[in-house]
Order: sequence, then structure tokens, then C-alpha cells
Amino acid sequence: MKRNTLKPISISNLSQAQNLFKSHFEIPPEVMDSAGRIINDVIKGGEEEALKYCNKFDNTSFKSIEDATVTLSEIEDGYKFIKDNKPELVKAIDKSYSNILRFHEEQLKHEPSTWYFEPGPGKRLGQISSPLDRVCVYVPGGRFVYPSSVLMTVIPAKVAGVKEVAVCTPSKDGGRINELLLYIFRYLNISEVYKISGAQAVALMAYGGRHVKKVSKIVGPGNIYVTAAKKLVFGKVGIDSLAGPSEIVIIADNTADPGFTAADLLSQAEHDPDAKSILITDSSELAKNTIINIFKQIDRLKAEHGERFNSDLVLKCINNNCKIILCRNIEMACSISDIIAPEHLEIMTENPFKTLESVKNGGSIFIGNNTPVAVGDYIGGTNHVIPTSGTSVFSSPLGVYDFFKKSAVTYYDYNALEEEHVLIEDFAYSENLLAHRNSVKLRIRGK
Repeated sequence: MKRNTLKPISISNLSQAQNLFKSHFEIPPEVMDSAGRIINDVIKGGEEEALKYCNKFDNTSFKSIEDATVTLSEIEDGYKFIKDNKPELVKAIDKSYSNILRFHEEQLKHEPSTWYFEPGPGKRLGQISSPLDRVCVYVPGGRFVYPSSVLMTVIPAKVAGVKEVAVCTPSKDGGRINELLLYIFRYLNISEVYKISGAQAVALMAYGGRHVKKVSKIVGPGNIYVTAAKKLVFGKVGIDSLAGPSEIVIIADNTADPGFTAADLLSQAEHDPDAKSILITDSSELAKNTIINIFKQIDRLKAEHGERFNSDLVLKCINNNCKIILCRNIEMACSISDIIAPEHLEIMTENPFKTLESVKNGGSIFIGNNTPVAVGDYIGGTNHVIPTSGTSVFSSPLGVYDFFKKSAVTYYDYNALEEEHVLIEDFAYSENLLAHRNSVKLRIRGK
């Protein structure tokens, strides 16, 4: 594959940046149609239809929901295998769990819970905050297996107080679940796990079946069919976000190490051929050396890891979706980054916390030369389920707040209502909602 297509792009004004980055991830109509058909079939046929699609797409032969349910003995066997054979992973999971738990427990402290105030005599207003009863965590298992995503989705749900957490994940080899996933399920005390994937999993959890209870919310990343299905069932259940391809923006000046910037651009490129890797800098030297380092590191990773490192996928992503942007200063770099509103934002400047003050949009932000995105992906503690495709302008990473619902509470005694009844009646009358007006009038005037 060609390696000479990556060259710096100079941007002198923000309109150029808006034109360059105006396209965002869209779900193709044919994918929406396919997901819609699957959802409708599952609504009509329940678990049987979901299993038919599983057998078709995942090379399984499930005849009943029991066949597609991970047993406790499977979970125990997987747990024991990892415990006995992968001590380095056990240690990493312990640390990851500890840090993610601590971050989300701290996050919970800063979330408003149930509260009231009295704005005047005879009035009491407030809010009740309560956790969702039952949620589904979708765990992807296509090109890669992501046990870290289980930690990132289940931990905040449990910290929030969700009582029931069900998991849906694809199986391999006709019904086998990766031992590392099984270890995580046991580690987190998750006992309800279905070997059901794709749009059919989303539909089954949104609408339920004879044996599977519907959930209130579905969270977790998945492939494009999972994303399409989540979009279609939104309203029947809540969802976290619509996940597009992974993306990173790096804001860097001449103090950044080009080896680091190249490595971090590559770390997102290996996710998907449609992933976006973008460096924005005011240093032509950094831009040039980052490009040199990108291709050096591809060769080195290929030499070190052989076929395990998918250099063709990475090169396709780099050639099609990697951009090295040159602009006049770091302030402009921040403005360009805000236009992109990236999933991951790294800041590698002389004073990165000062640079952070100029940034408004970024799903998860990584500060300084020694904080690659991989820290947040696994160990750091912040959540790696993050808004993509420019949606960080209005949405946030997954957190404990995603597993709460809130109810407003209003109390007026008779005197408080009497004081304001005319205002309410006049408002209702102006909107021609006469029964609304009557509901207040009766209480004060008795007719």
C-alpha cells in the first residue's frame, strides 16, 4: 500500500477547517433498513427470531434461550483459567477495577441526588434521583475482544445502584465466550450473560421475550448494526450514545516528541479503517518528523508482532483518514479542535493545562507528554465509552449520571395556590387549555 500520501495541510483560517472537517459519521440507509427488519422480526417473534439471526450471523446452533445463555459453570471455568494462567492480566484488571471504581465513586459524590428547597411560604420544590432498575451492557466481539469495555460500563452502573445488569456479547466457534470476558463477568458478579449479538441483541433487550426481561437502557459500543439498532429503539429504551469510528486529535507544539505523537495517532488507526487520527500543530518540524515516525513505527510493529499487527488496516486508515494540520499558533489549533469536537483529545504543549483553558469540546482529554489515550482505555480510571463524530459538543462520556433518572417534585399548600391562581389561569386561558384553567379555578373558587 502507498506510503507517500500523508503530507501536512496548512490552514490559515477557521472556514478552511470547517470545510475540511464538515463530514461526520452517518449510518448508511441500507444498514438502517437491515437493522429495522431485524428489530421488527424480534418484536414479532421474540427470542426465537433473535436466535435465528444469531445462528445466521454468528455460526451458532442455538435452539433455545438456554442454549444462548452463559452458564455459571462456564463463567467459573473461564475465571479459573485466567486466574491460573494469566497472572499479569489479573494484576492489570485489579488495578483497572480499582481506578475505575474510585473515579466513578468520586463522580457520584458530585452528582446531585434527592434535594428540596422552599421558594416561598407554603411551597416546596425539588428533585428525586433514583437509579435505573435494569440495564443491558453490550460488549463487542468482532475484530477484537474488549474486556475493558465491560469494566467501563458495568462499574458506573453498579456505583449508581442499578440492581440488574444483563450482558449481551457475540460468541465465537459456535458458542464459545473468550475466557478473559468470563473472568471479568465473575470478577464483577455478572451472572446474566447472553451469547447474542448485533441488532437482534439490541431488539431483544429493548422489547424482551418470554424468558428475557426488557431493560430500561442499553449501553456499550458495538458495530454499525448495533449502532443503527440502538438508534431505532431509542425512545422504547434509553441509550448512551451512537458510536462511530474511533478518533483522536492531538494539539502539540515544538516541545512535543514526534515519536509520541506518531505512536498515539497509530493507536487509534489500528481500531478501524474509518478511524480518524489528526495532529494539529504550529510546528512544521514536528509535523514532518511525526510523519516520518508514523511509517517507521508501522515497520517496527510489523517486525515485532508479525501478522498480529494488522499493518494493512493501519496503512489504509493513515492514508485515508490521518491529517497533519499546520496552523499559525496553538490558540488556532484549539479552535480547529473545537470544530472537530473529537472523541479523544491529547494536549502536548509547553503548558498543557493553560492550553486546556482554550478548549471547549472533547470527549476525553489527555494532558501532557506522558498521558496517551491508552492510559484512559485501560487503567487511568476515567471512562473510555466516549462520544464520537463531533457529538462531544453536546454529550459526555459514560458515567454514573447515565444510570440515574430524575423526577421533579412540586408541593403548594392552599395559600400558595391562592396567591398565584390568577396567573396560572391567565396562562392556561392564553393557550386555550381551559381544563387546565378549570383544575386551578375549582380549588380556589369551588366552581
